[in-house]
Amino acid sequence: MKKVKIAGCSAGWPDMMDPAIDAAKNSDAQYLAFDHLAELTMAILERQKAKRPDRGYIPDVIPLMRELLPIWKERRFKMVTNAGGANPEQCAEEVIKLAKSLGITGLRIGVITGDDLPIERVKELKAKGLKFKNYDNDEPDIDRVMDDLVAAYVYIGSDRVIEALDQGADLVIAGRLSDNSLFVGPFMYEFGWKYEDAYWDRIGAGVCTAHLLECGTWSCGTCSNFWAEVPEPWHSGAPICEMDENGESVISKVAGSGGLVRADTLKEHLVYEVHDPENYLMPDGIGVTTAVKLEDIGPNQVRISKLGDKPRGKPRPDTLKFCLAHADGYISEYTMIVPGPKAYDMAKRCEDFFYKRLDMVGVKPVETLVSFIGYNALYGPAAPPINYEPNELGVRFAIKTKTIQEARQARLQATLSWYAAGVGTAFGAPSEREVFALWPSLIPREEVPTKLEMREVK
Repeated sequence: MKKVKIAGCSAGWPDMMDPAIDAAKNSDAQYLAFDHLAELTMAILERQKAKRPDRGYIPDVIPLMRELLPIWKERRFKMVTNAGGANPEQCAEEVIKLAKSLGITGLRIGVITGDDLPIERVKELKAKGLKFKNYDNDEPDIDRVMDDLVAAYVYIGSDRVIEALDQGADLVIAGRLSDNSLFVGPFMYEFGWKYEDAYWDRIGAGVCTAHLLECGTWSCGTCSNFWAEVPEPWHSGAPICEMDENGESVISKVAGSGGLVRADTLKEHLVYEVHDPENYLMPDGIGVTTAVKLEDIGPNQVRISKLGDKPRGKPRPDTLKFCLAHADGYISEYTMIVPGPKAYDMAKRCEDFFYKRLDMVGVKPVETLVSFIGYNALYGPAAPPINYEPNELGVRFAIKTKTIQEARQARLQATLSWYAAGVGTAFGAPSEREVFALWPSLIPREEVPTKLEMREVK
């Protein structure tokens, strides 16, 4: 039975590089896949590109490829990444320059574009009668934020990845390629799975397994409820999946690396970000996470197999996830520490001082949050009444405003709050920063034509 091995080498930006290098050197993985993007990362990259046309991609890809390309020259594994962000073409150019400087030739790169929609294109779609509902707050369309849009991007599937691999790509660079599709694409290419009824069960299995791999070292025990049991998480291995053509697989990690792979640690991430276990919607198909079984079969080895007769997948959706990022004001913040005795009373006094100062100077924030670090910074209003005398408390002021001038004025009042305590230690306050908000919506698949361009290092 045909099998393929793929390693999940990044879970976001930034992430550790050494698990990827370790997988390249010390495993027999045929593919290395790298997820670098989160929901609002594209908005940040879009802003960078607007300031400099040669930016807009994940910069970490260059030092990463500097380490990996010499290993690739010897081992010839394939790589898939969404590090192209808002500028896959420039990302590919930078990799080509790097490869030439290293004396590497013959590297074939597939560059996928089309997921990043210009704002003018959004306006055209609106003129056609399309509405983009906000699936967080049920607003029916984007009229309220239309003039504030800074980026619009679509989570695309594996179609072009499969095409690139079929054309001999050694490295595929995409923009907002779905985290999941980084892995489903190689599975579908290697096993010849099609977007047809005969394959939805297997594609669904690939979707569920890819969801574990996209978490990178998280699926090897980092960021785990079992953190106390995880050996040497500081050099955790990357998860490596050996998938067969029926969609069953074994997940392990690089031999000799730190971390922990077992059914419990993988189950944590199987449910991560999944709103409906029966319908895990991805651009390549719908995964049914309740139809797979995870079982330990040895040290750091977990088999993922079919559970019962229920199909592991359903046909892919007619729509794609569509993220519109818009400017949403400014944030400023300030943090100080007050000591005991009576640290809590002192912190409350500083909070009261801050709000009264805002009122006196006429600043009306959109939103404020005053947290006492060590008491309610995570628990918020769910924190029980304090019944002990803390040695110290951090007081963090966070303020959201409509203008940068208001953000600066609010931060100034926060810095003065220690006057109310008479004593305290302050941290350097970060500069005021613009806020991008996410408008999550859906777009018909046919409105997002993507493009593949093949390039080669000669």
